[in-house]
Amino acid sequence: MSQEKTKITQVFRYAYPHTGGVEAVINQINESLPNEEYEKEVLCCSNTEKSSFENGVKYNRAKYLFEILNNNVSLSFLWKLSRVNTDILHYHMPYIFAVICHFIARPKYKKLYITYHSSLKGYEKFMKPFWGFLRTLYDKADKIHVLSENIIDYDSFLQPYRNKCVVIPYGINLNQDYCNNNVQNIKNVYQNQKILLCVGRLMKIKGYQYAIEMMKNVNNAVLLIIGEGTYRQELENLISAYNLQNKVFLLGEVRDERTKAEYYNACDILLFPSYKDMFGIVQTEAMRYEKPVINTNLGTGVNFVSIDKETGLTVEPTNVEQLTNAIHELINNDELRLQYGQNARHRVEDLFNIEKVENQYMNLYKDIK
Repeated sequence: MSQEKTKITQVFRYAYPHTGGVEAVINQINESLPNEEYEKEVLCCSNTEKSSFENGVKYNRAKYLFEILNNNVSLSFLWKLSRVNTDILHYHMPYIFAVICHFIARPKYKKLYITYHSSLKGYEKFMKPFWGFLRTLYDKADKIHVLSENIIDYDSFLQPYRNKCVVIPYGINLNQDYCNNNVQNIKNVYQNQKILLCVGRLMKIKGYQYAIEMMKNVNNAVLLIIGEGTYRQELENLISAYNLQNKVFLLGEVRDERTKAEYYNACDILLFPSYKDMFGIVQTEAMRYEKPVINTNLGTGVNFVSIDKETGLTVEPTNVEQLTNAIHELINNDELRLQYGQNARHRVEDLFNIEKVENQYMNLYKDIK
């Protein structure tokens, strides 16, 4: 007689094939849980993709009416949530519209989990009417998943729930080896100048505008930005205004993992200039390839991933002068840059190996069985 599967329903506003940090964590959770033991579902929004079943995961997609303040408003989502009957209902936060829907739709579940990806700092005045709903949801949660310990210390909202928090970082598959035949071709395109790389959704909070401004004062290097998003036009305008068309290149979204790996391999430094982020998965992806990171001093998981003066350099957010100085320090010192890169690889091996992370996810969900 076959064992009854445990059903996991994850909820966020976007999911595969949409790309981003939250979406990557959703994928990693699903990949960590064996299909033989778990029935896996993702409830999300999409106006381009239909509901589907892929790689052992049911993607239940709802069309949305409009997007406001990083929330997709969808009557279809509300209806689909009301039909949920699952063992573990797992919300990825922040998604305030889902919080409101939770108390209207009243989905059926045995346990409630939350992954805390980001704070609501900057949106407090808009979210104030819904604060009580958010607190109540966290009060009801059985477990709260965070990506690093210092996120709990960083955000006062989380501190009352410290005893519910479970720390599981994003994992990197160190056994997945891509053939990087195109790396030298990439370097040749940019005439073997130092390559500075940014990867992520084009949003104001990612701080790419400061990286672009920095390039006015950086020679013998190019800045490549991989990603798409609503801030693209503003970045294009900055590139034109600073006359940096030959130094800064917006490459668009790269979904193919092999191609993305080639850019990580080809770059000399990963830049992570965000002024509002909780982890920064792309840091671990670059560090796997022995690349040093220049990140920002946010006091969050960003600074847990890459350590100042160990795996790269840390500068204050929005500070173009510090960012410029950090770039100069690394592109002019090959030995230091390579040492930080080697340290970065060791840190990934020690803390972010997917094999360790998968076991942690198994333990996170085993209580329901």
